[in-house]
Amino acid sequence: MKILHTSDIHIDSPLTARLARDKIKERRAELLSNLSRLAAECRRLGAPVMIIAGDLFDSDNVSRRALRTFYDIILEYSEIHFVVLPGNHDSEILSTEGFCDANNLHVFERGAITTFALGNVTFTGICPTRPGMLDELELDENSKNILILHGELRDKTVDDGESIGMRELVGKNIDYVALGHYHTYTVHELDRRTTAVYSGTPEGRGFDECGECGYVVIDTDGEHVSHSFVKFAKRNMRIVPVALDGVERPYDIIERTEAALENVPSSDLVRVELCGSYAPGLWKDAGQICERFRDRFYHFEVKDCSHISVRPEDYKYDKTLKGEFIRLVYADESLSEETKRRVVECGVFALMGEE
Repeated sequence: MKILHTSDIHIDSPLTARLARDKIKERRAELLSNLSRLAAECRRLGAPVMIIAGDLFDSDNVSRRALRTFYDIILEYSEIHFVVLPGNHDSEILSTEGFCDANNLHVFERGAITTFALGNVTFTGICPTRPGMLDELELDENSKNILILHGELRDKTVDDGESIGMRELVGKNIDYVALGHYHTYTVHELDRRTTAVYSGTPEGRGFDECGECGYVVIDTDGEHVSHSFVKFAKRNMRIVPVALDGVERPYDIIERTEAALENVPSSDLVRVELCGSYAPGLWKDAGQICERFRDRFYHFEVKDCSHISVRPEDYKYDKTLKGEFIRLVYADESLSEETKRRVVECGVFALMGEE
């Protein structure tokens, strides 16, 4: 049996990337469509089960449009069992009696150990996490056992509703732990039988969710349960570093940015981060960089994380106003080295007429 494992879809979440108004509307529609796209992937794979390991919604404030979309998908894909574990962001509507009475929707109960079986595969969900939550869990060693949890893997479980003790998962006849909460695909081999996997979010929403996003396909047909990661995101969030070390001219920054962006797809959302150190006098114009590249990508922005590099000895005999300013700042023993650097940076920019 093939099973699709996803989590952290966060339907109706606010977007953290600074998009134009028209693209905000378009992007929200794209993110809402992820659930139907995932269901279509299930059908394509012939997978009769989709696991949503928490945070299907982003909060209690779920729009009518989002709920209607979810209902329609459940009904349209009636051959697929949607196994949903409430996460820490999820709306309480998931736990409301009569939320959706479709036979193919299985929502795990909060505060209890809930089980759903299909063929020789048993799906067990626990939410929220708590110390001792696995003490009474008894799983048939001859079954394929999938445990679904939402939280952070740690050495042991503490009473915070989010931690999952790795040691408590060992020796419990668990084949696969379908995890949610962490937004990047990550694998933890816990023992010879048990693998814990974060599917990650199917699509990033802000620049704190960069890299390839997708879902996981679980395969229970072999002697051991296996899995594979599948790229899925329509658009990826990418932070592209551009080092300024050794740059002498503003155009050199453009050339380095061009080289760094060479293989980045035009459909992605891109942030160029200027980094490293540069010599006083280098004119940096983030607006010029944006103007050069903004039309190439769905979204493009620049963040300056670089810092000025000053060697006071280089300005010992410099008779310019800049040289005199640098000598005065570095002669002030009441300032820390970091403060001196920041003062020089601001002063040099002011002398150059830059804000």
